[in-house]
Amino acid sequence: TNPLNYDTWFDYIRLEEAKGKKDRIRDVYERAIANKPPLQEKRFWKRYIFLWINYAVYEELEAKDVNRARQVWQACLQLIPHKIFTFAKVWLMAAQFEVRQHDLKAARKLLGTALGKCPKERLFKGYVDLEFRLAEIDRCRKIYEKYLEFMPENCQAWKKYGELEASLQENERSRAIFEMAV
Repeated sequence: TNPLNYDTWFDYIRLEEAKGKKDRIRDVYERAIANKPPLQEKRFWKRYIFLWINYAVYEELEAKDVNRARQVWQACLQLIPHKIFTFAKVWLMAAQFEVRQHDLKAARKLLGTALGKCPKERLFKGYVDLEFRLAEIDRCRKIYEKYLEFMPENCQAWKKYGELEASLQENERSRAIFEMAV
């Protein structure tokens, strides 16, 4: 057998989850995530990262162990070689987890760290979306400013920022953003 065949691990985990014994399920997850891809190339890590995501979701929703779920998210984020590649999905899901735990400070810290380590378009969009859903418009503006500082050539970012201001009836701001964009 090949311990790096993550699909086999997923099958094994599903089998144990069907039986419902937490200790066995955790043991299989731990054994699965111990098989880190040997190369630091994102294509080899994609299936592996889903083991971590599923593990964290299992701990939160099935095992109802919030602290353990947080530890899984943190361990996953520490393991990813962010200077080489990252997974925006993991950062965003970890932040959403913290929001569900009513810890906005932790969610914001995670997303701020993510943007500091590996500023990706999807992370900026996810962070803006979070703050918009929380009606934190000033925070949205600051994130858009950082987004555009990092990616000034991104037409969609300019457009979305201008549309945000227009939706708030901030016509002068909206106009100024569109003027800067061109």
